[in-house]
Amino acid sequence: MSSRLEFFYDYVSPYSYLANTQVAKRFPEAVHRPFLLGAAMKAVGNRPPLTVPAKFAYLERDMARWVSHYGIRFVMNPLFPQNTVKALRLALVAQEAGQFAGLHNDLFEAMWIHGQDLSSPELLASLASRNDLPADALVRIETTGIKDSLRRNTDEAVARGAFGAPTFFVGEEMFFGNDRFEFIAEALAD
Repeated sequence: MSSRLEFFYDYVSPYSYLANTQVAKRFPEAVHRPFLLGAAMKAVGNRPPLTVPAKFAYLERDMARWVSHYGIRFVMNPLFPQNTVKALRLALVAQEAGQFAGLHNDLFEAMWIHGQDLSSPELLASLASRNDLPADALVRIETTGIKDSLRRNTDEAVARGAFGAPTFFVGEEMFFGNDRFEFIAEALAD
């Protein structure tokens, strides 16, 4: 591979969940870049699915198709949408600690298989402990450095053209959605 693949995602995005189920299998070297989807959408004038009834109705039907296509588990979270800021920051702490993969998958599963609330401090503490994160992980999510990292990821994604999630980059070539993997593979092979 001549370039690296960057995967910008938010745990609140069901399409990011779909993409995540495929990324590890197809592109194990992908660089995971958590970003705040709501802030990115606001910056570019995009609107969340629940604010556009036709968009949300389509999302529900489309998710059923993709779940069947990928052969994965999925439950529409009854708490959707929800605030994932602390979960995204915890992912950044896990990256720094070298304990990312397990926590990352657990966060997506908590959201899209178990219907849990990713803003719950108790849930985040449980997942942090289960994935052997440092004891101060939940304290670290409130530090300026971690907050700034999430803000930088979000600002960078927007500056590079992102308007939703998942967004992938190979160099400066952007790919949006959970269905662009063949194009991504071609770009990586160039």
